[in-house]
Amino acid sequence: MTITHPHHPLHGQRCAVVRIRRGVDPDLILRLPDGSHAAIAMSSTDYDETPGHPVAPSSPELPLLDLQGLRQIVDLVEQLRQDGRGPQPRRRTRRSSERRPV
Repeated sequence: MTITHPHHPLHGQRCAVVRIRRGVDPDLILRLPDGSHAAIAMSSTDYDETPGHPVAPSSPELPLLDLQGLRQIVDLVEQLRQDGRGPQPRRRTRRSSERRPV
């Protein structure tokens, strides 16, 4: 894969793709020439034009959040609260306009 963004410091250099992070503009995790890893937007490379490379979908196949998953999170947080290990609900403080007259 070659970095094609004209203002990227590694413009024109070839790098190995380690993995893909999905998203609207997916990121490629690259192995740089010095052996370190870095992320770059797929649109700043020729990755999707390279024969033999799968193209990551532009939108996730599954929703990031779904109702069942959110309910499971609520149940988990409630169980942790009951066990004394989770976040405790905020105590509501009265505003000056809500205070009772003395």
